[in-house]
Amino acid sequence: MGSLREIISNSLDAVVKFGLAAAEKGLAKELARRDAARGNGAYRWFVPEEAAVAEALGTIIVPSDEETPGLDEVGVLDAPATVTLDRMIAASPERQYAYSRGLLCFDIWALREHKRTFAQLSKEDQTALFRAAEQFSEASADRGSALGRVSRRLQYIAQVRQGTYFAGLLYSQVRSDCLQVFYTSRVSWTWLEYDGPPMEEGYKSLEERREQGSSPRVAARWME
Repeated sequence: MGSLREIISNSLDAVVKFGLAAAEKGLAKELARRDAARGNGAYRWFVPEEAAVAEALGTIIVPSDEETPGLDEVGVLDAPATVTLDRMIAASPERQYAYSRGLLCFDIWALREHKRTFAQLSKEDQTALFRAAEQFSEASADRGSALGRVSRRLQYIAQVRQGTYFAGLLYSQVRSDCLQVFYTSRVSWTWLEYDGPPMEEGYKSLEERREQGSSPRVAARWME
C-alpha cells in the first residue's frame, strides 16, 4: 500500500485527467467548427478568430516602438508575421493541438473576465492575461517539492475549470514561435545590420563575389 502522499498525489492526477477530458469535451463543438473552416480563407490553418488572437499576442511578445521594429512590421519586407506563423502551425500537428486549444481559451478567458474577445481588449488587459499565462507556464515547469507539486495539481484543476489551462500551456510555444518569426525576418536583419545568409539568392557567377548588402530586399532599410 502506498504512502498517504502517494495516494493524494495519484488521486489529484486522476482529477486533473478527468478535468482535462471534460475541458476537451467542452471545447469540442467549437474546435470542430473551426477545423471544418480551415483552409477556406486567407490562411492555410488559421481561422479569422485565431489569427486575430495570434496577431495580438505577437504584438505583446515582440512590441515595436519609435526605435525598434516589432512583429507587426515584419510584413514591410516579408510576408506578414501571422502568415509565416500560420505556415509553421500548418506543418506541425503538435503546434496545431496547442494553438487550436490555446487560442480558443485566450478568447474564453477574455470573455469571462472582460466580456470581450482577446483581440477586442485594450493592450493593457491583453498583456495582463498574457502575463497570467506566463506565470502558469513557469509554475508548471518548476518541479519543486512534493507539497509544491500537489499545490500545482490543485491549481491545474482550477485552471481547467476556468477554461484557462490551455492558454497557459500555449505560452511557451507561442512566445518561441513569435521570436523565431521576428528574428528570421528581413526587418530584424536590417535593424540588426545583418546581411542575411551568404548565398540567400545564390551567385550569378562563381568567379564574381557578391557585394555585401547587394540583395535589394535586404538592403532596403526599415521604415524608409
